[in-house]
Amino acid sequence: MEDFTDCFDFIGDQLSKSLIQDILSEYEKIWAEDSESIDILYDCESLLALLRDHEKAITFLDQIDGEYGSGMRMLRRASHYAGLNDKEGVKKSLYPLFSHPCNEHEKECAFIAFGRLDDKVSTARVWKELLKEKELENQVFHEEIFSNPDSYNCLSHLHIREWNEGVRLLYRFDIRENRDIELYALVSMIHYQVGIVYNSIIDMIQNSGPYEAFTGMTVALAISTGALSWITELRDMVTIDEPKVYQELILNLEGVRKYQTFFTIGERLLTIPTTTFQPNESFLHNLVKETGGDVYQVYTLLNLFTEAGNDTDYEHLLDILLNLDPDIERKAMMRREMDGYLGPQPPFDLE
Repeated sequence: MEDFTDCFDFIGDQLSKSLIQDILSEYEKIWAEDSESIDILYDCESLLALLRDHEKAITFLDQIDGEYGSGMRMLRRASHYAGLNDKEGVKKSLYPLFSHPCNEHEKECAFIAFGRLDDKVSTARVWKELLKEKELENQVFHEEIFSNPDSYNCLSHLHIREWNEGVRLLYRFDIRENRDIELYALVSMIHYQVGIVYNSIIDMIQNSGPYEAFTGMTVALAISTGALSWITELRDMVTIDEPKVYQELILNLEGVRKYQTFFTIGERLLTIPTTTFQPNESFLHNLVKETGGDVYQVYTLLNLFTEAGNDTDYEHLLDILLNLDPDIERKAMMRREMDGYLGPQPPFDLE
């Protein structure tokens, strides 16, 4: 659950309502047994937002106490009240952000709230105030920014939904100061979060078996597909002043695409017919072609599946790959090392 935290907003319409409801039910059970983690409530709200169950989503937000995420809760309540056509609810939710944001976090959310009203003047004013308060005015790009972007941006303390909305506002209203840094930090984190999900799927396969990881693989594919769409939209909408930021955006986009093709191959392998399937070289070639992945990802998955399970179809496919290229294990390891050049990745020791 921790590995999937703050990732459900990527899903969009990629999963069926029944599967989303099943995931929500599991989260509700865990919350009922252990109500320590506030992140569970935020994830439940994200799932309910996908289901468009606005009333129930508001009840989950109302269970969260304290200052942590107070501004995000106001923004999310406003969205749900808008979904219910409750104009008074929207006004009541956003009023504290407009009138007296109590802390830095709420001021970040006030920036977003003014943007929702298309109030460009107030949005730009609050942004300038945030940069001044955080001592981030007039920054010049240097190498430390690329190695540690969270120390040089305003919005990284927000959850991914609000962070994405804030960065888009900067480009929509052409607010130029610090926006390229905000963009770089966002796309780097999206890539990193999908990498955490990837690590979780590998762990599921190794410890529970490939078929037990099927639901996780399906959800991971939906998350990575949505994340890829988010970064693609950013690529297509932004104009960037710092060339290296655009370069890094493209690299992180490719990194997320690699995760997405890995999950696509995994799902395809886990749904091959049980009685009519014939393992052969043609199947492997078509698998790579149709998923947009590569043969090294296929090898990695087949190797994981055969080590964690006892399915003869996977064993036969792995044997075919090894006959085609006896050196594929070494090459697959080299390719995994090369993926590190595509952007930040969470550490994982894949044996």
